[in-house]
Amino acid sequence: MSVENEALNAYVSFLRGKGIAQSSLDARIEFLTRLISGLVAKPYDRNAYAGALNMIMKKTRDQAWHFHMQVAREFYPFWMQDIKAIALLSEQYGTHNVVDWTPLPTTLKQITYMLETVIFDETESAQLERYLHTMRQQGLPKGVIVVKLRLAKIMLLRLREAPQKSGAIYRVAVDMTLPLFRLKNSRQLFLNVVREFFEVWMAGSNDNTIQLLSA
Repeated sequence: MSVENEALNAYVSFLRGKGIAQSSLDARIEFLTRLISGLVAKPYDRNAYAGALNMIMKKTRDQAWHFHMQVAREFYPFWMQDIKAIALLSEQYGTHNVVDWTPLPTTLKQITYMLETVIFDETESAQLERYLHTMRQQGLPKGVIVVKLRLAKIMLLRLREAPQKSGAIYRVAVDMTLPLFRLKNSRQLFLNVVREFFEVWMAGSNDNTIQLLSA
């Protein structure tokens, strides 16, 4: 049996132990079978994994994006045979990994229109001001600051109806927004911004899941 299939079997056994329904297991296995086919004979590192994942995600429907990204993140330590990471996942599973919320479906055109008319509340404005201050301290060009601040505003709009403030909620919003950006460079810039803006958004929260965003 290949290392990839051993990792898949270990992941499925892990999920069964957590009480995951068979229908969900079947959907995960179907996705991971395709992912594994792109990992054969590849080096066991993050770059190889990301490359194989990107090839699949290019063909993923927007509504399935978050589920597939979640599965890929969960499977990664099994593929890498990272016992410590698997233990951490087991400890957190069912607490931070299950989020029964997604932002409403939208398009980049709709969000762009909303940005022209939206009024941010006091908390949101303070978060944007802190992010702006950080970028100015970094000496970023004005044009870069304008674009990154606009992307941070998009995240705030996507998070407005979130039931709580947590790393898992933030990640869902990221996963459901990323597919709106069709160009590779735009997606990468958006990811850079949401990683930077996360701690600003989480400021004052007691949530301890900041590490969830680093995967």
